[in-house]
Formats: sequence, structure tokens, C-alpha cells
Amino acid sequence: MKFYTVEWIIEILKKYQSEETSFFIEDKEVSFKPKHFLWALLHIYSKKELPFLGENLDIKDLESVLEHQEFDFMYLVDLLRKKFSYWFKENILHRDFSKESYFTLAQEFLLLEEQLRKQIQIPLLDQMKKLILDLEEIVEKKKPLNSFDKRKFARLLKFFNLVEKIEKSKCSRLVEKAKDVVEKAYKGDLHFDLPLPTISKESFKTTLKKELNKQISSYLGV
Repeated sequence: MKFYTVEWIIEILKKYQSEETSFFIEDKEVSFKPKHFLWALLHIYSKKELPFLGENLDIKDLESVLEHQEFDFMYLVDLLRKKFSYWFKENILHRDFSKESYFTLAQEFLLLEEQLRKQIQIPLLDQMKKLILDLEEIVEKKKPLNSFDKRKFARLLKFFNLVEKIEKSKCSRLVEKAKDVVEKAYKGDLHFDLPLPTISKESFKTTLKKELNKQISSYLGV
């Protein structure tokens, strides 16, 4: 199973360690030890998941950096979350994934820190709302469908439909509205309703943690 959050964490960590001169994220020069930078990266996950996913790392390292450099550390965390949210949104909007990968993305999304989820969710749902209105107008006025961005709409609907299947929220109303207008417009020719694999959320988390630990150990030796 391919974990996109893990790949992103390791990719940024590698860039950080390979930088020969100063490392900047936006206007912030970063000079933390790699293990502290890794802790900042892991803060893309929610507070309740962080102890579980990072249990093989020395929590005293995190406590030490928070005690002496809390402002700089949390500012770095905010910048990394912003960087991650952009990356995640771009993937959902512009890449086509297999049904297994959409499930992985949906599960990983639900493990993210709450505010970060909103940074991803709100702009994507705004785009889906606009596409729903566009498609409703096409249906009502019987315009040709070739003017509609079908691929982007399908990507958004596949992703959020799976998220709602795993963990229902208020967004389900918008997803249902999208499904209704799709049926009116495409009469079953736009496929978005992906099946849920049998793996439980707890098993998914455990498998992700194993992969994360494997990648960290091979790269940092911790």
C-alpha cells in the first residue's frame, strides 16, 4: 500500500538534509536538527494520532524543543502544514488515481490535524460547489456537456464520496447534491462511487505507522 502522507514527509525531510546552504520555507530560515524537523513534519497529523504514529521517536526531543524554541517550532509547523495542504489539493484536483489510491487518500485525509483538514477541504468543496452550479445550469438549459470540466468534478466527487463513506459529516449534503446532478446529466456514465476496502481504520493506521517507521529508520537511523 502506498501512503502519500509518508512519501511527502520523507521527500521534504530529504530535501532538508540535502540542502548545502540555508534551508528556507517561504520567508523562514530553518535550522532545527533533522529529528526536530521530522517532529514538525509529523504535526500534519492530528494530536490524537501523533503519539501513536511517532511512538518510536523520543518524545523528550519534542518536549525539549517546545520548551526552548516553541515559537519558532510552531511557526515551522504552520508553514509545513500550508505547504502540505497546497500539495494535497493539487493532487486531488489534477491527478487521476486508482480506486485503491483514492481510498488511501481519503483515509490519510481523516488522520490529518483538524485545522489542516479544513485548509484542504474548504477550497476543494468551494470548487465542487461551483462545478455543481455549472452542471445544474447545463442540465436546465440543455447545453452541451463538452463545456463542463468532467474530469475535475469526478476527481472531487470520488474523493469526498469516499471520505463521507468512511466518516460521515455535514459535507454529505453537498456530496449527495453532486451525485443527484451527475445522475441527471450523465445517466450513469460518470463513475465515482468507489467501493470501500475491507481494511478497518485501526488496521490502516497500524500499517501506515509501520511504513512511516520503516522510512524514518532507513533514512535517519532512529
